[in-house]
Amino acid sequence: MLHRMGRQVDDMVAEFHELPSVGAYQVMVRRYIEGRLVELAQARGAAAEGFESDLLAVFDDVAGRGHVDPLGALATATGRSREDLDHLLRQAGVMADD
Repeated sequence: MLHRMGRQVDDMVAEFHELPSVGAYQVMVRRYIEGRLVELAQARGAAAEGFESDLLAVFDDVAGRGHVDPLGALATATGRSREDLDHLLRQAGVMADD
């Protein structure tokens, strides 16, 4: 928790001095991922199956944009472990191949 607070303080100081911040990029990516997952869920109907394919679409999008750790970014944004996400992404890949 202190690490997260420290990053936020660093971001605020950088913003105040109009300097670029690495943490700000991470926040931007997290917000983008969260927004895309919400959009995809709304498009398919939140109660309908397809969360795995939504994750895969967002993962591919973030990876395609050149993010160095798309799985880590997805894990941070969703609050899931890398292992869980890896399993869900593999499931989505298998479903897409059917």
